[in-house]
Amino acid sequence: GSTLVRKTVAQDLKSIFKLGFFEDVQVEATPTDDGTKLTFVVKEKALVGEVTITGQDKIKEDDIKPVVTVQRHQIINSNEVNKSIQNIRQLYKEKGFYNTEVTAKLSEPSPGKVEVGFVIDEGKKIYVKEIRITGNNAYSSKEIKKLLEGVKEKGLFSFITDAGLLKLGMLEHDADRITSFYHNNGYIEAKVGKPEVVQEGEWLFVTFSISEGDRFKVGTVEVAGELIEEPDTILNLLQIRKEKYLSRKTIRDDVLKLTDFYAEKGYAFAEVRPDIDNDLEGKVVNLKFTVQKGFLVYINRINIKGNTDTRDKVIRRQLAIKEKELYNTVEVKSSIARVRRLGYFEDVTITPEPTLEKDQMDVNVQVKEKPTGTFSVGAGYSSSENLLFQGEISKDNFLGRGQKLALQAKISGISSRYNLSFTEPSFLDTKLLTGIDIYNWTREYDDYTKDSQGFSVRFGYPIWRQWTLFWSYGYDETSLDNVKTYASQEIRDSEGITNFIKMGMVRDTRDKGYDASTGSRHSFTIKYAGKPLGGDFAFTSYEAESGWYFPGDQILRSLFFADTTFHLNLSAGYVQRNAGGRLPVYEKFYLGGISTIRGFKSGQISPKDPLTGERVGGDKMWYSNLEYIFPLIKDAGLKGDIFFDAGNVYAVDKDWDFGFIKASTGLGVRWLSPMGPSRLEWGFNLKPARDEDKSNWDFSIGGSF
Repeated sequence: GSTLVRKTVAQDLKSIFKLGFFEDVQVEATPTDDGTKLTFVVKEKALVGEVTITGQDKIKEDDIKPVVTVQRHQIINSNEVNKSIQNIRQLYKEKGFYNTEVTAKLSEPSPGKVEVGFVIDEGKKIYVKEIRITGNNAYSSKEIKKLLEGVKEKGLFSFITDAGLLKLGMLEHDADRITSFYHNNGYIEAKVGKPEVVQEGEWLFVTFSISEGDRFKVGTVEVAGELIEEPDTILNLLQIRKEKYLSRKTIRDDVLKLTDFYAEKGYAFAEVRPDIDNDLEGKVVNLKFTVQKGFLVYINRINIKGNTDTRDKVIRRQLAIKEKELYNTVEVKSSIARVRRLGYFEDVTITPEPTLEKDQMDVNVQVKEKPTGTFSVGAGYSSSENLLFQGEISKDNFLGRGQKLALQAKISGISSRYNLSFTEPSFLDTKLLTGIDIYNWTREYDDYTKDSQGFSVRFGYPIWRQWTLFWSYGYDETSLDNVKTYASQEIRDSEGITNFIKMGMVRDTRDKGYDASTGSRHSFTIKYAGKPLGGDFAFTSYEAESGWYFPGDQILRSLFFADTTFHLNLSAGYVQRNAGGRLPVYEKFYLGGISTIRGFKSGQISPKDPLTGERVGGDKMWYSNLEYIFPLIKDAGLKGDIFFDAGNVYAVDKDWDFGFIKASTGLGVRWLSPMGPSRLEWGFNLKPARDEDKSNWDFSIGGSF
């Protein structure tokens, strides 16, 4: 019923054609008594038959198909064809192929059917030759480049690590990382422009332009609002007070610290607002943290979800939070860590859920189970044991009860070890750990072969702040074969039965069991054999060890040392023969090798029998290791280390003598390979004796148990 306007009809024709579904669109006008009747006549495009991809080599067809939007049995649409071409090019760009050409070939084998073929000419990979940083005065380009994650310059090992391949999607993220770095070092007005990527021939050049601005110091820091402690107590929690220059990250961390402080006291919904006052003339920032504490919140119910094999109680006994108690974020974090440490789950989350009562909440513990049964075989090599083979069958969450059952075997050129173990981490649903080991070990030494069979019963109990008390009883029967005729009498007297008890304490806060970067591990152990336990041997040994891990950038306060670690380890031991028994040579101390003092052969540092010249071990020992560990090929997990080792072993009739020290320095590489931890270490003996080499290589690959 509207007025006929030619311009409007023309626009409608274009709109219909733009839909992409029609090959031709026409309009027919027919006069009628009521006006002009318009009929739009369309000719539909053909349906898509086969969609093929050819020319691909470096990227699999299965990886290309998801980005192709042209689908079978759909109407052919040129817009979708062009979109697919762009998607394929973008996919190749993300893999480093910037010169990839993609063309679409359409054929009509039968009326109404169109076959679409995408033909790819991949070209060669294009790498980043240089990353250019402009506008930076406060920090060197080298320091800023270490911040980048999405782009690296092509290096010697790029064929392994893909360093130099540009990840376009990460460029903006890298720009944000540079901005954050400046904002966290006092340059709160710093800005980073959009990264520029320029291709010149077969190379890419990436430029980050920085506007640094002025640097602001920290001025006054106050706390206000609903304070649950004295102001000075709360102020002492704030790291920003100790900083010379303003850091936005430190402010955020302090907000979380205050929030957690209140949440520890049961104020789960406390809010902290940082108010920032910039003094532009004095280049100083004054801060005020205002707190609203909210109300105390109690835990109503704890729900366990996602566990199909693992029993609820296995998870609940790891939780530090309890029903009907105040909600405590520290205990929540501790609970997550403890459940994860079980090793039964891929993921663990704890989330609060509101209830009808504002001062109560339910807590949901969500877990995602993973397989806990393993069957593994492997091979390796070490400079002390030569070629070795090992295998293990184990179940870490036996019958869903949290128990562990394991059968292990390790055979090398000089030893064989078989061990059957069972561990119950929570005996009768208490915190008491119990376990039993049955073993059969054989090892060849220079002057004899030692065969040992026995068992031990283990116990452990957490006592205070990650300290665990452990104790055990063991029975060992040792025989010596192939003893040389001129062997030391101390060796000949080392056959017999040992009944022993062992007790100690351990505290482990490392972030990882292998390749740790933070935390520490401390242990102290006493082993006693003799009356009234019976047996042929009577002795008491004491051993203590303390290892510390420090992130390099925190120690040296420089980004150049990011992803590096300083490791300090101290160890000492003393063993004494008790009345009415003997002290076997294998209970004495020997040092040297990859695990103690590098640069010496395994067990080489030892007192000798004055008559036979054989190494018979000492009753006192100490050693220390100082290591600096740094990445060599970060993406491959290959690391290097520089070390200094020192220590010594002292004979029974000698006192501690720290003026005479065995010491070495050197370097090495380590890699967590698919076969287990691998290490290659070269140590230089700083003061070799006549029967000692100036240097030694130590190499090991494959795990141990």
